[in-house]
Amino acid sequence: MPRLDIAGHVRDIDLVVFDKDGTLIDFDHLWAGKMIAAIAATLDEANAGAAHDAALEADLYRMLGADPVSRRVVPESPLAVASIPALSIVCAAVLYRHGRPWHEAETIAGRAFRPVFQAPPTTTEIRPVGDVAGLMRGLVAAGARISILTTDDRLGTVATLPILGVERLVDAMVCGDDPIPAKPEPDGLLHLAALAGVDPSRVLMVGDSAGDMVTARRAGAALAVGVLSGTSRADHFAGHADVIVPDIHAIRLAS
Repeated sequence: MPRLDIAGHVRDIDLVVFDKDGTLIDFDHLWAGKMIAAIAATLDEANAGAAHDAALEADLYRMLGADPVSRRVVPESPLAVASIPALSIVCAAVLYRHGRPWHEAETIAGRAFRPVFQAPPTTTEIRPVGDVAGLMRGLVAAGARISILTTDDRLGTVATLPILGVERLVDAMVCGDDPIPAKPEPDGLLHLAALAGVDPSRVLMVGDSAGDMVTARRAGAALAVGVLSGTSRADHFAGHADVIVPDIHAIRLAS
């Protein structure tokens, strides 16, 4: 069993569970682009040739969780932590707020908004947070198992693994469209621990949101590690994370 050192916090760990977006890959590089494209597609469908609706556009950005001007994603917003089906509901709600009947709003969100987010990522859209494959290889060589717990859909998550070069290193995943309650409920982490045959007290949870940390706490994980490589700042982890580090490369084998 590997003994890991995370910024001076030493634990015996059998399973390392990583969040994906903002933890293993650059969040904005993938999702800011998808957000802009999804909102543009939604406006095209909603306006149907009419004049550009600037108020609707700004409201879509705000309610989904991004600044309408800078288009930076707001920490702990729907865009930062919610599943794609949940984002689609937010989109439909904004359309309804702007006068579309609900059935029409749902249709537009399902036909124009949601497919952009569900499209598998390309190699140019995935930017790893450092040497992800190298870190995982080291953990596996030391005897740890690796899992992923994400709110992204399974199709997109599966497509990401070979781009990162870790498809043979990740044992299991729980994704946003799996029939398991999403983070911050502990079910996904507990499911991954059970699949690995590991007690939750020997699981390390690593993520870039407070929801990841709450998940770890509720599941009884050994340590909840918050990384600053995603959308959250250190203050967002206050009272939730056991340790806050710049990124996943603070995880090292204890000497």
